[in-house]
Amino acid sequence: RTGPVVIDMGTRSCRAGFSGHQAPSAEISTLVGHPMAWSAGSEEARSEAFIGEQALLHPDTEIIEVMQNGIIVNWDAAKALWQHMFEHELGVHPEEHALLITEPSLSPTSSRENVVEVAFESLGSPGLFVAPQSVLSTYAHGRTSALVVDMGHVVTHAVPVHEGNSLAHAIERTDVAGSCLTWYLMMLLGDTGSMLSEGMSHVVEDIKHSCCYVASDFESECLLPPNSCTLDFPLPDGWTISLSKERFQCPEVLFNPPPHWGHSYMGIHKIVQRSLDQLPEEIRSVMYRSILLCGGSSLFKGLARRLCSELLRCLPPSTQLGVVATPLRRHAAWMGGSILASLTNFQSCWIRRDEYYEEGPCIVHQKCF
Repeated sequence: RTGPVVIDMGTRSCRAGFSGHQAPSAEISTLVGHPMAWSAGSEEARSEAFIGEQALLHPDTEIIEVMQNGIIVNWDAAKALWQHMFEHELGVHPEEHALLITEPSLSPTSSRENVVEVAFESLGSPGLFVAPQSVLSTYAHGRTSALVVDMGHVVTHAVPVHEGNSLAHAIERTDVAGSCLTWYLMMLLGDTGSMLSEGMSHVVEDIKHSCCYVASDFESECLLPPNSCTLDFPLPDGWTISLSKERFQCPEVLFNPPPHWGHSYMGIHKIVQRSLDQLPEEIRSVMYRSILLCGGSSLFKGLARRLCSELLRCLPPSTQLGVVATPLRRHAAWMGGSILASLTNFQSCWIRRDEYYEEGPCIVHQKCF
């Protein structure tokens, strides 16, 4: 409980912990809820907020989206979430710990400045640093150059990182990510007669994480007898749901999204190839050998092998290709932040309070890469 605190924000969850640790100490949902007035004519609704899953337990609560498409859209809610992290999850005072906050790819300039304002004005942080999630994920793998395939809840990015800098001009994205896979699995289960309501999306999430896998050859997998891949999953109400080909049909969307979904839904192998095609020849070969799968939606069994085979189909036979999927890839950005914030030669890089009050929020563009 000493040293800098690292906070990694995602659309679905927020992770926090102390630098130098190998995993975050806390992870909570990014939901924030504000209680409504108890009755008409009563005094103003209470100002306290319900954070995380607690927000869903209170019927008279307005649920607020902290983030959309990976970008913070409600800064009051973000402030409440971070204060809760410090006070109730980490059990420390924000005034006593420097703060490293991760930022997503293609984050707007104004977002970085808002982070600085919240850190110094609301949390009272003694120091701050803002770092791209893709760069931190690269550090977590012990590298400074790699192509990071960051698969989140609502968006997947392919981000080339060269010598510790993300190459913004070559970043590619697709809306094929965790939330659309959950919705698609719900549709597939509905087609088999297993009717799960929208309110059970968290159950479908659990089914997706526990039961689904990526087929090495989708067409061949479809020819197998249904009972060869049948798996039962116990539901919270005591019933059991049986899955068969839905187990590999769901994550197949990562490579072959239905055409009617639109142009923003593109196979992950295609965004990787498009990103690599925009790189200079001299660094492209390095990226081919170091493709890093990161994020919660990258955890499907068989994903790394399938991505590798899809890419090799459109590359010269002599191409050396390496797709890395470590067991801790879900927290890769946080782990990279933990490593960076604990380095001795990094300590001079913090934005200090006096620098903030002298230069204003724009200091973040001068000190953070």
